[in-house]
Amino acid sequence: MNSTLLKLISSLVFIILIVAIPILIVATTVQVYSHSEALYTAGFEKYNISQRTSISDIQLRQVAKQMVDYFSGKGQTPQLTVNKHGEPLPLYNEKELIHMEDVRNIVQLFTILQIVSILIFIGMAILIYVMNGLEKLLMGIQIGAIVTGVLTGVLIIWSLIDFNSLFLLFHYISFTNNLWVLDPAKDYLIMMFPEGFFNDAAILIVSSILIEAAIIWVAAYLIKMVSIRKASAD
Repeated sequence: MNSTLLKLISSLVFIILIVAIPILIVATTVQVYSHSEALYTAGFEKYNISQRTSISDIQLRQVAKQMVDYFSGKGQTPQLTVNKHGEPLPLYNEKELIHMEDVRNIVQLFTILQIVSILIFIGMAILIYVMNGLEKLLMGIQIGAIVTGVLTGVLIIWSLIDFNSLFLLFHYISFTNNLWVLDPAKDYLIMMFPEGFFNDAAILIVSSILIEAAIIWVAAYLIKMVSIRKASAD
């Protein structure tokens, strides 16, 4: 294999590693929070959902558990029966159930992205280590962390300027229908998860991504410093 081709392959592997890092961080973070009952119940408490919907806190905790089970594949449906104004009725209508299925498909997509990005990262990391050594690998990891931070920073600035436009763009990109346009006067899904909840969740997710990226960068830096000192001592 000639040196030009080897350099090309090395550069390509390096770029793939860098791209895999933000995908891995974002996919993992979304996975963690989309399967967090605590996130949903905290939102219910903050926005007084029990008072707004006349659904008890105990039942709302069941709603959160049912949703997590549905997203994780343990449950076949998010539907459950709750007491609305003292009468047992199904929580979601057909439109909401179809939308929830669309949401589950997105969550499952992030699961796939997480698995694929992990495998790609491991594969590229091994190749870079073998071809170029530890220092090059750590450099790639640091660049990937920086790229993650920059992209997240752009989203943060956008959300601070106009969160509503970012929120709408996400839905237009993610869904092929308009079933996500719900009526807060009669659709319990939007009653339980108002825009403020999604704003809070977005802040939590991007903050976590920034922290994770910073930890990865610092860890790579420290490993690099230890490696340099060890090489100098030898």
